Amino acid sequence: MAIADKHILILTPGFPKDEDDSTCIPPLQEFLIEFKSVYPSVIISIISFQYPYRNKPYFWNGLKIIPLGGRNSKIKKPFVWLNAIRKATRVYKSYKIDTIHSLWLGECPMIGNIISKRFGCQHICTLMGQDVKASNKYLKWLKSSSIKFIAISKNQSEEFQNLSTRKPDEIIHWGIDDRSESKPERDIDLLGVGSLIPLKNYSLFIQLVGEISKTNQNIKCKLVGEGPELNKLKALAKAIGEEKNIEFTGLLSRQRVLELMQRSKILIHPSKFESAGFVFTEALVNGMNIVSFNVGYAQEHPKWSIAGDEKDFVDNTIRLLSSKLDFNSVNLFPLKETVKRYASLYGIQ
Repeated sequence: MAIADKHILILTPGFPKDEDDSTCIPPLQEFLIEFKSVYPSVIISIISFQYPYRNKPYFWNGLKIIPLGGRNSKIKKPFVWLNAIRKATRVYKSYKIDTIHSLWLGECPMIGNIISKRFGCQHICTLMGQDVKASNKYLKWLKSSSIKFIAISKNQSEEFQNLSTRKPDEIIHWGIDDRSESKPERDIDLLGVGSLIPLKNYSLFIQLVGEISKTNQNIKCKLVGEGPELNKLKALAKAIGEEKNIEFTGLLSRQRVLELMQRSKILIHPSKFESAGFVFTEALVNGMNIVSFNVGYAQEHPKWSIAGDEKDFVDNTIRLLSSKLDFNSVNLFPLKETVKRYASLYGIQ
């Protein structure tokens, strides 16, 4: 089948509401823009179940988005699912679908499983993050299906296999494009970026700064993000006398975060669970060094220090700060490779 004949239907819980919505699933945004530039004649249709909170179709970078406006309402979910099947059927009637690509191990592959059987097309599902957990009720329903499951990291692949006794069909990292070699002053010592929830363990970030400031009272740190832990983290910083050394920036645009990365020395990522961590790719490509646990994309690299426990985490950070650091851009996960791997899955030679 020629490339021009290919039609991919993407099912996702959420999608950017417009081209300025930079914080909504950045790896998917980068992938779709690059994919369309490489394969402009491939048709891509996108149905978004829950976000944005409207139901009028719109265009995003030339792609047609069909939002269902579910708003994460439990009451509305069955109606959203039925509507997704109706919309997908209309899409299929306008142009035959070759592949359904669903995101997250949840409602999207569940519905994708139904319509892929109806249309007789292949169905692949990318496992995205915290969906690969024992508490995920969809796992037991879908693990024995004919869906091709794609893990986004070795760590996630192993977790999925442990929970389902089924090995993912592929491991494909979400890639990132190379960045310009802009070299501003690295005036931020430690940077944290993420949701301020208990799982991300940012209390360790605060405690870490407390340890470092015993010998370096001028350490400069920023914590980017928002969430239910914000007030608790601010109170902890104040309790140990570190409020002057840590700036809580709140939620920032992705462009602003990338600018901060270009000014920062070390990404501190204290989460003890992470299926991937696109923030790792962003940090490395913007020249940063990383301290993390063995989660998500973590791998041995001169710019990446992987801690075994919290003491190791603190010691590794202190050691790095006293070392001559390399701030050159590194891309361990090139976007072109991601596009190439998915094109192959889609049947594009």
